[in-house]
Order: sequence, then C-alpha cells, then structure tokens
Amino acid sequence: MNTDFLKKILKIPNYLCLPAAGIEVSNNSIKFIEFSNENRKLNIKNFGDVPLFSNIVKDGDILNKDVLVRTLADIKNKVSSDFIKVSIPEEKAYIFNVKMPKEAKTNLREALEFKIEENVPLKLAEVLFEYEIIENDKDSKEMLINVSVIPKTVISTYTEIFNQAGFFPVAFEVESKMVASAVIPKDDMKNSVIINIKDDSTLFIGVMGGHVRVTFSVPIGENTIKNNLLKNKIFENEAEVNNFFESDFSFEINCKKDLYSSLVNIFSILKDEVEKFNTYIVDKFPEKIKTSNKVIDDIILCGKSSILPGLARHINQNINTEVKLANTWVNVFDAKENVSKINFNDSLGFVTAVGLVVSSRKENA
Repeated sequence: MNTDFLKKILKIPNYLCLPAAGIEVSNNSIKFIEFSNENRKLNIKNFGDVPLFSNIVKDGDILNKDVLVRTLADIKNKVSSDFIKVSIPEEKAYIFNVKMPKEAKTNLREALEFKIEENVPLKLAEVLFEYEIIENDKDSKEMLINVSVIPKTVISTYTEIFNQAGFFPVAFEVESKMVASAVIPKDDMKNSVIINIKDDSTLFIGVMGGHVRVTFSVPIGENTIKNNLLKNKIFENEAEVNNFFESDFSFEINCKKDLYSSLVNIFSILKDEVEKFNTYIVDKFPEKIKTSNKVIDDIILCGKSSILPGLARHINQNINTEVKLANTWVNVFDAKENVSKINFNDSLGFVTAVGLVVSSRKENA
C-alpha cells in the first residue's frame, strides 16, 4: 500500500511518478535523501542531515514557520528534484486495525468512514485516511484492515511550508510505516519489533507478516542519553558528547564500565518497554504465538543511538530474542557490492527518509 494522502486531494499526473526525494523533519534535524535510478537500480544521489535549533519543531508541531521554510529552502538547493515524499511524525498520526465483512470490499472506503470516529478522536471531516487489507483468509467471513489517519490541518500546514520552500510534496506517509519499509526486507513474513531511537523519544513498531500492526512511543531518546552522559560526568561538556556521537563507535565492542553505568537505567527502561510490548502483542494477537508464548522473531534497532555499546546485549540478556542493528539499505542495494556514501552508523538515522523513497518501489516490485 502507498499511504498517499494527497490522492484524496488531487489526481497525481504521470510526471510526478519520477523519483522523489525523501524528507524527515524531526525535533533536532531535517534528514533528506535522493536516489538516482539507473537500470531499475537505486544509488544515493544526494543526502544530508541538517541540524535544527530548539523551538522550531516539536513532535510534529511547527513552532517557527519562517526558520523552517528558510532551512528547507537551503535543502532545496542540495537536491535535484522538486518532488518530495514527507514523513508525518507518529505523534500526529493514528493507526488502527478493524475487521470488516468481506461483502464490504466493493465499497470499503465508504464502509471504513463509519469506523474513523470510533477509533480516532477527530471527526471524519477533519481527517484524511488510507487503508490496506492485511488479512483476508478465504475460510473467514471477515477481513482485517489496517487504517492510517492524518488530520487535514497537519497535511495543509506541511504542504504550505514545503511549497514556500520550493518543494512539491507528492505524498505524506506515516513515520512508522516508512521505518518498516526501509528495514523489513520485501516479502519478509517474520514478526519483528523495530526500536527507533529518535531525538526526544523512542518509537516501538510491531510488524507482523510485513505489515505495521501496532506502535507506541516513550519519551526517552538521544537527547536523554546525551544528558545522562553529561550528568554522570562521562564527558565534560556538550561538545565532547556530540563528538562521541559523531565518532564511529562499534556496536560489538564491550561497553566501558563507567559509560555502561551511566546508561544502564535507560537501557533497562527500553528493555522493560520491549517486554511490555511483547506481552501486549501476545495478548492482542494470540493466534500469532509460535512456541513457548513467543510472538517476536527478532528485534531491530535503528536510530544513531541504537549502536551504543551495551544496549543490544542488555536487551538480549533479558529477552530470549535475536537483537540486531537495522540494515538501512536492505531494500535499496546490496551493501556488500555497493559502497554507500553514508557510513553505517549514520545510516541508522536515515531509515525514515530511505523508507519514504523505497516504499512505493517495494509495492510495485
């Protein structure tokens, strides 16, 4: 499914099917990536991670439109395409699952309209929505539908800002679905939990059979980790912390005792949330249980902070499930054959932007 909310507003002409750049606006930065498409193969063409000062964007709310427009206008000079796909932060979107009788399939959109206000704290006239059929067992009288909803005010605000910067948004996509589009291989039917550590929060994404089924977030992110390192005097100042995060520290090395001690509480909170998430999935989707009350096949970490030494080991020691770092390029190219212009550590922060570009490619492959 292409959760293309602009299709509700206008019919996309053929020329807009040209490769578009992916742009993610977060609290601390704007990440963008653009690919060239030669012989049906993607290669990185342009990319960047532009920092944002505080009080410009907060969890999807635009606090300073003028500065954001100027920053985006500068980015416009760094990409070749006017056309972009934009992620909408999870805080501004709603995702829910609903069962519908199979006879509703001929007029499914109209039938789903009656379900919007039951599941979203907004009126139907205030939102745009898209859907996908995620289960349609021939032996069942019902089908399971996954619905994504975004308020119209969010779409109009983002459209206005990007237009002022010289961009033409061709699609707005829900963040969690774009993360999954990037890091879950096409046709992968495993049950996975993706943990995406962002600026001020961590997003947990439950993916089953290739579909995002449930998400939630906790207010702990990279900034929390940096503040802890300063509070515990692991580094003397903010510049040293930032330099550490810019260095190519290794996911596999043993964590230094003082570093681990300063972060163990955060690691434990994230581990506890994974356990809660697993319990929720077991209760919510008992039919997905495989063996010994286990639903989750693997845990995928992304976001630059996910590579911190000790994090994966801490989660793995308490949850008998494989924990691994995301492969941002799994649906783009073979990283062993194509040397990326973005180093591995940094690539973990580009998953949303990459997912924006490859999502339609996965669907049409």
